[in-house]
Amino acid sequence: MVKLKIFLEWVSRMRPGGSVPARRKLRTRLLVTLIPTSLIVLALMGYATYWASSEFISLALERNSRIHAVSTAYAVETLLERCKRQLLFAARNPMSAEDTARYLRNIRELDGLEFAEFGFMPLREEEPVVFVSRGGEEQLLTQDEVDGIRPGPALLYAHVRGLKVGDVWLSEFGEVETPYPSADNPRERMSLVALRMVTPYVDPDGELSGYVYLSLNAQMIRNVLSLYESSNSPVFAFSRNPKFQRYTFFFDVGGWVLFQSESENEMEAPLRTLNIRTTLTGTLGRPGMPEAFRPSDWNENYWRTVEDVRKGHKNIIRPLNRAESASAYSDHFLAYAPVRLHLSPDQDARIIGGVAYEDRSVLVDLAGYRHIDVMLIISAISVLVLVLAIALVARGTTLGLQELAYAVKSLTEKGGEWEEVRLIETGYEAEMLKDSINSMIRTLQAQFEEIKSKDLKIESVALKEPAELSMGSTVSLLDADFPELVGSGPYMKQMKRDIIKASQVEVDVLIEGETGTGKQLAAEAVHRLSSRNGKPFISINCGELDENLLLDSLFGHVKGAFTDGKGDRRGAFLQADGGTLFLDEIQSASMKVQQALLRALSLRKIKPLGSDQDVDVNVRLITATNVDLKALIGAVKFREDLYYRLKVITITTPPLREQRQNIPILAMHFLKEGEHMAGRSGLALSRGALKALISYDWPGNIRELKHVIITAAVMSEGRVIQAEQLGINGKARNEDDAISESADPYVRENGVGFENSLAARTDIKKQDAVLPLDLNSRQVIACEYVRAHGSISSKDLLGLLDGGISKRTASYDLQDLVSRALLIRVGRGPSTRYVWPMGGDSV
Repeated sequence: MVKLKIFLEWVSRMRPGGSVPARRKLRTRLLVTLIPTSLIVLALMGYATYWASSEFISLALERNSRIHAVSTAYAVETLLERCKRQLLFAARNPMSAEDTARYLRNIRELDGLEFAEFGFMPLREEEPVVFVSRGGEEQLLTQDEVDGIRPGPALLYAHVRGLKVGDVWLSEFGEVETPYPSADNPRERMSLVALRMVTPYVDPDGELSGYVYLSLNAQMIRNVLSLYESSNSPVFAFSRNPKFQRYTFFFDVGGWVLFQSESENEMEAPLRTLNIRTTLTGTLGRPGMPEAFRPSDWNENYWRTVEDVRKGHKNIIRPLNRAESASAYSDHFLAYAPVRLHLSPDQDARIIGGVAYEDRSVLVDLAGYRHIDVMLIISAISVLVLVLAIALVARGTTLGLQELAYAVKSLTEKGGEWEEVRLIETGYEAEMLKDSINSMIRTLQAQFEEIKSKDLKIESVALKEPAELSMGSTVSLLDADFPELVGSGPYMKQMKRDIIKASQVEVDVLIEGETGTGKQLAAEAVHRLSSRNGKPFISINCGELDENLLLDSLFGHVKGAFTDGKGDRRGAFLQADGGTLFLDEIQSASMKVQQALLRALSLRKIKPLGSDQDVDVNVRLITATNVDLKALIGAVKFREDLYYRLKVITITTPPLREQRQNIPILAMHFLKEGEHMAGRSGLALSRGALKALISYDWPGNIRELKHVIITAAVMSEGRVIQAEQLGINGKARNEDDAISESADPYVRENGVGFENSLAARTDIKKQDAVLPLDLNSRQVIACEYVRAHGSISSKDLLGLLDGGISKRTASYDLQDLVSRALLIRVGRGPSTRYVWPMGGDSV
């Protein structure tokens, strides 16, 4: 079969272009061999030349980036070394105000160095000599002004005590704020980011009498980076395209990017880190340096750079990936080198940070584009020449092959309906191929029929064999706490976790889920696992009682409260005092009942009917619903304040269609119950029955599954239950009209959750009528029965529900439909029936 289809598809792809019959398949051979071979050779040659050229271009760019990073780092080291030498030289000379002023003026004029601070701090009670500088002018500060420097230079003494003569202590980059008095503003101050150096000062007697320090403005180091990026760089060799960004930045050993290079025209600009922040994500700002930037830990290339610099290595990363370089170009280079400074003659140089240079060059890409352009032109010319040659040599391709190809193509497009090919006499080769194909088709048709017949027999026998079902050998910790809840999977595990969490706190609980999903069992599990498990658990179905009866059942009454009130009735709240009260189908409660429940929940007090005194109650309330209460709130059918009182903790019971993996284990569980009820043993489900159970969509959920299994166990005559004995008439989920696994179609179409009756799920979709959103499941079944049979009575409704409710509740449901103008009451007494208004067909 597979070989035939491959052959037919190959024949169908043959497209002869000439009308002159040909005796040989020359055109096909040429097309299949020459053109692909030529293109492969051209592609391999183009790739080889492209790879070689791009590798050498990338190598040249890499070396250039390395040189730039190393030379810039060396320039920064040279600047720091000059500052250190000037500091040590000053520490060997007198430190009077006049000498210091003259010294600062000389090194500014001769060496081009200007320090933000420079001064001498004596250890004895002498006046400090501290100068601040800005714009080529120095100012001598008084004692009070020295005390106003932040951080104060007196704090540097702690770093000098362990130093020897000739040693220098170096601070980290940080904010320095100093007074800079002027005639216009005596209180003027200046703030900058600086690096401080400190060395001890020894008097002629060889005793430590103070220390000398300086502050180097970080802008001076930044300007070194900017200089090496400009055309005035000492290593400038050729002009670069300004369209593509290249920049250098300085980072410390902690990974903080402190500043970046600027253009030649922005030497006085403040310290910034804009370029790297557009490339990487991270943290902006640290104390004293609002523009400092620390990239996030997931930026692996950057932190590999920092780690190498800490070890004193210089290297380059190429190419950077596009996600980390934020660029549309392939090859990028991040070269880096450490910045060292010798702080003591007898110690190794200290690494104070690193210089990184990112070159976003496009030279490799531009060369690759040009190379591709040339290869495309060559390939196009080659293909054109080959096609022309093939057309000249094989222009007589046979018309018969063309006809055969079209016939075979139409045959393969029929989706498995194999028919013999019929052609007009078109040549020897075409006739030979046609006869061969038809012979294969006849053989395969016979084999298909035989295989299909055997497969049907095998499948029929296999589906009637008993399926192997097992509860499994292991039980999770959650399952040990919930023997009544059978099943596993994410939905069940989540529900069990929610039950455990709800049982550990004393708050009210709302259980949401479709009918038949185990809301009653979930409520009992919350009570059993809670601290109230020794107290009563009272359960009331609000949908089975009318308004007055429900109020009486909940809050009770005193003797004489009404005509038939011949004695006191405690009510569910008092019966469950100290324990748990479970209210199912809470959406069926009337507005009056909702008001009474809201008062009871707010005050934790109730007032029995006919009593004037409030009674304190200690009850945990668990409510359940199979509709979307928010939709009822929007339709003003449910109180919003009561909804949020009830919805402190929410537990959702999953529908069976969303946990199909639990159907086999549930089926086995219910089969055991059926065996016990029927007094039988050794029952099993056939494979076909298990397949039907898994495929069915279960509108009634677990309750429907239990009913189907137990009914089959009781009614089956043999020990193996077959698929036809299950009585499942609904559609499987894989059919065209199957219900989606992820959501109820009634939910999707009407916006109301958890409608679950079989009529509401399968028939409403086929009708034009749209029922109101707040009908309970019994009323939906009643409406669908009237739609199908024309009328209904309370006795009919009791029969549809297998007597699961009282006659009074059935009458109340039908009367409510009459009050909504959905049905009309006809007749009186036992002959009362309910029909559509005006005999119509819509609600």
